[in-house]
Amino acid sequence: MFSKNKDAQSPAVINKNSTPSIIGGDVVIQGNVTSQGLLQLDGKFEGEIRIHSLTVGVQGWVDGLIYAQEVVIKGKVTGAINAIEVTLEKTADVSGDITHHSISISSGAKVNGSITQINEEQKVADLNIKKVSVKSG
Repeated sequence: MFSKNKDAQSPAVINKNSTPSIIGGDVVIQGNVTSQGLLQLDGKFEGEIRIHSLTVGVQGWVDGLIYAQEVVIKGKVTGAINAIEVTLEKTADVSGDITHHSISISSGAKVNGSITQINEEQKVADLNIKKVSVKSG
């Protein structure tokens, strides 16, 4: 009647008012990051980021791939952005393709790459799977 399975996990609830993890301006990280939380990046990151919410600060720089629910870019991104909500502030400098459900681009933001809108049925995870999956007939 009552399950003793402690391995079952309920989905994490993201509180937009929670404190973000902060990577300072003097920090350089190489590798991959996965988080269900919020990240404020003011340093440099080289690799792949899979996260719920990412803000790249004015001095921040991502050289790699971003998969997120929401992304705010104020700094530099060299690589692809795959997110449901994308906001490019006036100081944003993006060199790479952007795949999104909704996007906001402020006057002055720089984008060098393609911008593709996904439909409501697609999810960020689907974007990555489509690139490697093969349909069988």
